[in-house]
Amino acid sequence: MSQLSFADLLQRRLVFTVGKGGVGRTTVTLGIALEAARRGQRVLVVELEGARGLEMALAAQREQVHPPAWLDRIEYMMIDGRRALEEYLGLIIPVRRLLKTVFSSNVYQYFVAAAPGLKELMAIGKLWYEAEQRNPEDAAGASGAHQLVLVDGPATGHSLQYLRMPQAALEAFPTGLVHREAERVVGLLRDPEATGVVVTTLAEEMPANETFEMVRGLDALGMHTAMLVVNQVHHAPCTRAELDGLPVAAPRPLAVVPATRARSARTPANPEVLLSEIVARAHEEIGWAEINASHVQRLAAQINAPLVELPYLFNEEFGPDEVCRLGRTLAEQLDAVPPTAPRPRGGRK
Repeated sequence: MSQLSFADLLQRRLVFTVGKGGVGRTTVTLGIALEAARRGQRVLVVELEGARGLEMALAAQREQVHPPAWLDRIEYMMIDGRRALEEYLGLIIPVRRLLKTVFSSNVYQYFVAAAPGLKELMAIGKLWYEAEQRNPEDAAGASGAHQLVLVDGPATGHSLQYLRMPQAALEAFPTGLVHREAERVVGLLRDPEATGVVVTTLAEEMPANETFEMVRGLDALGMHTAMLVVNQVHHAPCTRAELDGLPVAAPRPLAVVPATRARSARTPANPEVLLSEIVARAHEEIGWAEINASHVQRLAAQINAPLVELPYLFNEEFGPDEVCRLGRTLAEQLDAVPPTAPRPRGGRK
């Protein structure tokens, strides 16, 4: 594979973050946005008809006592397919009275509800429009135009549904306006210098299997997987040999733990008991690290893209500081690996 630096990623106009629900897709999206903004980029972060998790995470960044100085370089947008369609119709039907009549008609309401893939197509069309607004000559963003459109996509299957729509429209309409518009969008999506996809996953069996399906779907669409992010990776703090001979606490039912913790808060901890609990947790962490390592190896062997591992953070709370930290970790890992010779696309084992 050819190595991708973080600066290379920022050269794209449009970057999608995709993955199975619950793998930390929104965290990765915001982490990339924050690091890009810290490096001077103006970024438009976009959610596609989601639960506004990205909007809330960005608001948490702004509500800090001392928010990062570069937050003003990040702009947020929610794209709803129906609203994008109405915005598009507003451009081609300049008469407001006629436009209002169209929107209120039963025929229009039925058409929007029944037309398969229409809202997804219009949402991707809106992304194309936003990406075309980028001014690549304005490195400092002095014009106010964003330089990168970063999309927090929905879960795997729905993301592919969005990304398939322009190609479906291209095939369904061999000529005419829809064909020309779809052709331009497909051209942008398939251009590896303009568009990249950051696939986010966990080093576990089900997320890894879904990741393989996602990458196969992207390949079928002719889209470029720019990077694979493996999130929440456990790394062993020691080896099993180092734990040999140390006492290990016996496993206990979860229901027992709160009462035990309540007693330990009132009485001094027994050093031997404390040591045995620490050793037990170390064995658990080694087990998780071994499971994660096997799946990371499997992902790296089958997906032809730079791979970044983000650590599992053992924090009482996961907040704005942790998101910034992960974004910086991602960038540092990309920048730390020396370039390698390009490998032909599709060269899987």
